[in-house]
Parts: sequence; structure tokens; C-alpha cells
Amino acid sequence: MPRRNQTQSYQPFRFVSNCQQKRRFSTERQAQESAEYQMLVQSNITLSVYKCELCGGWHLTRQAGEQTAKRR
Repeated sequence: MPRRNQTQSYQPFRFVSNCQQKRRFSTERQAQESAEYQMLVQSNITLSVYKCELCGGWHLTRQAGEQTAKRR
């Protein structure tokens, strides 16, 4: 009887930047409005916005203060 499980083809590792998994805003204002809304919905969190150098967009973070994302 033949085996049913097939060996998976090799897929080399490729770098995926973390910002591809995050919500991206085109303007700081949009990001700030979204952060304010999320803080109203969930009063136990504090969000900040930061400009991402990888994608040029704006993201939200729970870390205090504005930050800039850099590739390491």
C-alpha cells in the first residue's frame, strides 16, 4: 500500500519584516485616531504611534513614547 503522506518541498528561510504583520496607517492622524478609539474600547491599555522606517507607514505600539522602527 503506498504512503499517503508526501514529503514537503524545501522552502528556504526568508526574512519577513515585523511590520508586514501589523496594521499600517498612511498618516499619523489616522494612527492617532485609531489609538484613541482602541483606548476608549479597552481602557486598560495605553497606545502610542510611531513612524516605521521599513514601510514608511504609521503603526501603534503599547510601549511608552514615540519610537521609530529600525531593521536590525
